[in-house]
Amino acid sequence: MIETDPRYTKDSVIILMHDPTLDRTTNGTGRVIDHTWAELKKLRLKDPEGNITDYQIPTLDEALEWAKSRTILVLDRKDVPVGIRIKKIMEHKAGANAIVIAYSFDEIKECYRLNPDIVMEVLLPDAEQVKKFEETGVPWKNVIGFVSHNLVENTEIFELIHSKGTMCIVGSSRNHDLSYKKGEIKTFQELSEKYLKMVNDGADIIEADLAIEAGLSLKAGGSMNRSNSKKKFFSYKRI
Repeated sequence: MIETDPRYTKDSVIILMHDPTLDRTTNGTGRVIDHTWAELKKLRLKDPEGNITDYQIPTLDEALEWAKSRTILVLDRKDVPVGIRIKKIMEHKAGANAIVIAYSFDEIKECYRLNPDIVMEVLLPDAEQVKKFEETGVPWKNVIGFVSHNLVENTEIFELIHSKGTMCIVGSSRNHDLSYKKGEIKTFQELSEKYLKMVNDGADIIEADLAIEAGLSLKAGGSMNRSNSKKKFFSYKRI
């Protein structure tokens, strides 16, 4: 899965860009919203070290087509309303490879009203929020629960969400990934064990900035609990 950040250009084309400005990730400057799509097409993206690449900024339309049979896109909000994101998914017949992040219970209900088959990522950090979600009347099959960007101490929330037949997401970008990049987690093996603990605690999906490292860790399996219901999905053979 790839989380993406849609933003409007000056002439209302939807592109993918995390920051509201161009400086950090492209060879351009200024705000995205102050540039037309024709202007932005001339720019090139930077790699994580700041080197300019041959790659251009993608549009949401291009990404939705590219993702088919490849991955699932998670469409964050940034400055694009949820109704527009859903409309784009429907235009591209991309319901099998795109979901939207909904930030409020009103947005959740709006998503379901616009398309009863749409899948949403919603914040479900505790039992109170789970109860409030159920009060919306939206079926559990339409959601994946984002539990926290922080490490979860009370793992009962995973059991509660699983009991509804729904998967759980936990973020590693603001904890383990950051610690590894700072050198506080010193070895890849140590990082791998921390990813695996998140899965053993109950996470079905890890939202990672270090996608390659997380993927290698989960493929290797490591010290995954024998009783873990997801263990069969995280084993592989070298051929």
